[in-house]
This record gives sequence, structure tokens and C-alpha cells, in this order.
Amino acid sequence: MDTIKAHIESHEYAALVNFCEDLELQLALTPNTNITPEDFYGPFLLGYLLEQDLPSARFLWKRLPDSIKSSSKELRAIWDVGAALWQREYENVYELIGSKTWSPIIAPLMEQLADNLRERMLNLLSEAYSSIVIDDVVKYLGLPREKVLTIVEERGWEIDLSSNTLQPKKTVQEIQQSTSLANFSQLTDLVIHLEKS
Repeated sequence: MDTIKAHIESHEYAALVNFCEDLELQLALTPNTNITPEDFYGPFLLGYLLEQDLPSARFLWKRLPDSIKSSSKELRAIWDVGAALWQREYENVYELIGSKTWSPIIAPLMEQLADNLRERMLNLLSEAYSSIVIDDVVKYLGLPREKVLTIVEERGWEIDLSSNTLQPKKTVQEIQQSTSLANFSQLTDLVIHLEKS
């Protein structure tokens, strides 16, 4: 369980998922009574949600034994969040996350999930809309109106309170290109090939 906690603390969610997938296979071969389903399946399921891998999260939920699903209210609540994400009921996602007191291992994952979803929604809204009603943005972000206005103002969005709309500022995403020896080697090979032709 220390490895799971370490991945959570370092925000390495892909590594968390990989570790949990391997551990699930090990537990299938040799059951371990020291590992409780809540300590393992909760972070595992949330790892998939944080990695935006909803199909894998859904398949994990489906393959869980009914005894585990019914015995853990927290695990059920985690899946309720996943199901709301699956249905794109974003307002409900925030409500479900905020309405429960999560265990210490799950709470930071839920907080990160809400933050990631808000960031993703802001990026999507800025790409998809030239103008959007403030109340719609409030629903997509699951935050009070005043907080939403503060966030969008910091991002350079134009606020028109007379028409109750926002004009999102397009986000510019830098494309990072790596220049390594392998790239130069490939380029050299290509030039040599072209000169031979």
C-alpha cells in the first residue's frame, strides 16, 4: 500500500494504474488478506478516472465481485462519480465529489479529479465557444458564479454582465519538439538515402 500512497502523493497516476493492474493480477493468483478492497480498488478506479480512461474504469467496475461492490459504500460512491463522468453529467460529478467525506487515501484523488475536470472544461469551452452564458460555465465548472468570474478574468476572458455572457480567450498550446541525437540520426539517414536515389 506504500507504493499506492507514493504514486498518489507524487501525482503519478499512470504509474498508479500500472501498479494496480499488476497487483490485481498478483491478487488473482495469490489472494492477500492484508489488502482491503477499499485500499486497493478505490485508488485503482480513481487512477483510471484521473487518466481519463473511462472504458477501463467501467470494465474494472464490471469485473469487481458483487460482494466487494455491496460491502464498500465509498467504492460505490467512487463509481457513481465515474458513471456521472461517463454520462457527461459534469454538474453532478462536482456535487457527488463535494457531498461526501472521503477517506484520507481517496480525498486527494477526488480533489485532483475535480481540479483536472475544471481545467479540461475551461480548455474545451475556450476552444468550442466564442460566447457562452455565464450560468452554463458555472454548471461546467461546479463553482459559485463569483469564483467562476474570478477564474475566467484571470485567464483573459471578456466578461459582459449586461448580456450575462463570457467571451473565452483561445488557449495557445505550445507544441514541444524534442531535438535529440536520434532525431539528427534519422535526419542524416534520410538525407543519405535521398542523395543515393
